[in-house]
Amino acid sequence: MGPHARPLPQMRGRDQQLAQISANLRGVTNARRSKVLLVEAPPGAGKTRLLTEAVTIAERNGFAVVNGVSAGPDTARGRTAPVPTGTHPHTPGAGEDRLHHPSAASAIEAARAWLRDDTEHLRALVALDDLQLANPPALTALCDLVAALGGRPVLWLLAFTPDRDAAPYEPVKTCLDKLRGRVPVEPVRELGPLPGDALTQLVADCTGAVPAPALLALADGVNGTPRAVIELVRGLAEDGDLCVVDGTSRLRPGALGDAPAGVGRGMPAPVPARFSSLIRRDLRSLSEPTMKALRLAAVLGSPFAPEDLSAMLGEAPVGLLAAVDEAVGRRLLVCGEHDLAFRSEPVWRVLLDSVPPPLRALLRRQAAEMLLARPGGIERAALQLVHIAQPGNREALRVIAEGAQRLLAADPSTAAWLATRGMELLAPGRAERVRLAKTAVEAFTRAGDLDRAMTLAKDTIDEASRLPAPLPAALTGDIGALRASMSAALLLLGNTRMAHRTARDALAAREDGFQHPEAVITHLAASYLTGDSTADERARKIVGAPDLHSRAVRVGALTFHACGQWREGRVGDAVGTLRGAVTLDREGEDTQLLDPRWFLALALTRTDEYEEAATVIRCSARAAASETRTLATAVPALLLAPLHLAQGRLDEAEEAVRGGVGADGPYLPMLAPQAWLVLAQVALRRGALAQAEEHIRTLEKDFPQDVSSPWWAARRLLNAQLAEAQAGPRAATETLAEIGANAGALRELVLEDPATAAWCVRCALAADMPDVVRAVIDTTEYLRARNRRVPAVLAAATHARALAEGDVEALVQAGRLHRSPWARAAAAEDHAGLLLGRGDHETAIGELDRAMNAYGALGGERDAARVRARLRRLGVRRRHWTRAKRPDSGWESLTKTERKVAELVAGGLTNQQAARHLFISPHTVGFHLRQIYRKLGIRSRVALSRFTA
Repeated sequence: MGPHARPLPQMRGRDQQLAQISANLRGVTNARRSKVLLVEAPPGAGKTRLLTEAVTIAERNGFAVVNGVSAGPDTARGRTAPVPTGTHPHTPGAGEDRLHHPSAASAIEAARAWLRDDTEHLRALVALDDLQLANPPALTALCDLVAALGGRPVLWLLAFTPDRDAAPYEPVKTCLDKLRGRVPVEPVRELGPLPGDALTQLVADCTGAVPAPALLALADGVNGTPRAVIELVRGLAEDGDLCVVDGTSRLRPGALGDAPAGVGRGMPAPVPARFSSLIRRDLRSLSEPTMKALRLAAVLGSPFAPEDLSAMLGEAPVGLLAAVDEAVGRRLLVCGEHDLAFRSEPVWRVLLDSVPPPLRALLRRQAAEMLLARPGGIERAALQLVHIAQPGNREALRVIAEGAQRLLAADPSTAAWLATRGMELLAPGRAERVRLAKTAVEAFTRAGDLDRAMTLAKDTIDEASRLPAPLPAALTGDIGALRASMSAALLLLGNTRMAHRTARDALAAREDGFQHPEAVITHLAASYLTGDSTADERARKIVGAPDLHSRAVRVGALTFHACGQWREGRVGDAVGTLRGAVTLDREGEDTQLLDPRWFLALALTRTDEYEEAATVIRCSARAAASETRTLATAVPALLLAPLHLAQGRLDEAEEAVRGGVGADGPYLPMLAPQAWLVLAQVALRRGALAQAEEHIRTLEKDFPQDVSSPWWAARRLLNAQLAEAQAGPRAATETLAEIGANAGALRELVLEDPATAAWCVRCALAADMPDVVRAVIDTTEYLRARNRRVPAVLAAATHARALAEGDVEALVQAGRLHRSPWARAAAAEDHAGLLLGRGDHETAIGELDRAMNAYGALGGERDAARVRARLRRLGVRRRHWTRAKRPDSGWESLTKTERKVAELVAGGLTNQQAARHLFISPHTVGFHLRQIYRKLGIRSRVALSRFTA
């Protein structure tokens, strides 16, 4: 390489191949016989780099090396300099014991001369590259030499690139056929596309930072060979399309593959010139029929129907076989069940750019005419016409509008792109423009781009408001429908009060009595969420008059009627109503804006019906999987998070939250509070109070709630639980007393979790606040009377009353009734407390052991620590640590308990407060602090705070 050439990144993803070569080096040493390893790989797959790495391994293990590896594009630098052919090695592994010839034929001849008279016991690696370039006499000489030296410890590493033109490749095949049977021959594992981890490492090597998912997905799209990935990433960097933010390499806005939502599948994003040049060079080796088919396919879009390509080419389907086989074999196309698609969007773009724009426009028009003549072809025709339609072309606009409407459920991003492009072809004030805006708003909403939906709706409504009055009736109706879609976007954004007003305005705008389903459902939902007492009555009227309302409206009415029943404490009725809503929803083809399965899954989780909840979530996930990056695809993870938490799978609960509110993909703000509630609960269970407090602050700041909000009770419960953990039961009970002043709020709080009622009673008893105890028991009895067939409610009521009254037998019964593992562990702990009051220490210790082990298995570190402390006070010590090899100093040297002490003290807690939190004595906290200071090499709390910051 020249002085200005950059070294290539570290070799990645070839560990198996290098391990195979290393094993064979040991094999020839032990057997004292030769062996041949064959490396067959396409250009750019890393064949030459692999041979270079093999040479290094051989030298490191004391092998003499004959290096016929060229310093080609796969190598960072020429590893060996040419030496005279007559040089004989005497000290294996030394620098002069290499032979490097860049041409295949000369390398073969040099190897023959070098090894012919060498010592018999010298171990050697002969690495010969690009044998497809060697002439037949040289290959024959190589075969003879390998056979002649079969009794010596020589590993032959023979590499070649198969030529797509079979004729020049024949001598290599003949040579290899001659070797088989004379010496052992083994192929090296295929140098295929890099696996996921290796691809991530390679992109990180090229960019100097961990790649973001979008960049990684782009690199994966061209992962035919490592060279292609490197060329792509370097091309992006040279074009200024990459940046590093917070240690992550990512695409700049508008860069390759980072097109804004709604770009659609009709036109892939531009690619860097360097990458385009690389792909064009590679495409030149395709046959002419395949290249022609691919260019036409690029115009049709991705995915495309084989019958469309056949018709455009004017060939029978059988004529496509060879072209499709070649394209699939070259990893350019992938086969679906009914269609074909480009494997990589950047390659699709290169092929599309290869068609001159005037011809591309003619081909699009031809494709649109062909598709419109077919049943069900209007969506694909719209995707062609949208590129070439001109203002005033009414037929093209009609097709675009209808295509967008039909794509709304299955591919909302593309629907939004079609609709917004159609709007650009129409003047403001046209009814068709407002209708297209409504389609686009609905599409953006389904795709999760809620802010863009809001902006477009507002702009279009403002645009119409500037028109001279009076507006045509049709336009007024269209604006009302647009307001209805806008209200739905507001609801999903979590802005329930504005959604309520906008939906009300949309309903009032219709003078003909028609009520848009979106507006009706949104108005019902927002009414319930804002505490409007008329919501349930309106829902009941809709349910009672099924002939007057669409299925979608009836499903929505059932869903929010169930929410009202839950609020009233009729838990069993609410779950039954939600099941009815789900059943009715299955009978229709329309996709619900608010899927009743979401609410059913949450209700089932809260009532400990875990198996049915999991089934409902799976059904929701399957339905969402049929859509392309819609809001619905983000919801199953948010539903799984509380289910995992209830079952004691804390790690899985955290992972589900990340999947539901991650940085990439759609995101549903309306349900986001559920995610932060789960994160705070997980942190509390683990005893990470600072983390729990941070999550609660985020919840209060980003998702403010009032008493009518569905998450208000859960948030107040978290505040009480955090207060209890930080300052004791009285602090928690003061918060509970505020909630208890509102019977409905206390009802919702108790229904959050089957263990909540008993926890409230436990705190109130410890704080000597009988009024709170009485309020909780009255609430649980109210719920018991209305839910005789709901086991979770019965268990919670039995547990709370037994604890309040000191009824041991009833508490045992509650433990049997509970399905929640957390509640069962709490019942065992409470049972032990009552037994201790009776003086039955032996049985109590057994119950405490059971509770401690249950909490530990669930990951409830703080709960387990509390029980362990009670056992210590009874003179029973239970080991709760495991021995692990640690360094002598630094953060990694701290034990688990020492880390907890360090985090608490660094967070500002006194020794007394940290001791109360960890259920140990202040003296023990002081002991741990001294160990922490010693291991970290510090002397004060201030230094500890800096260390953990």
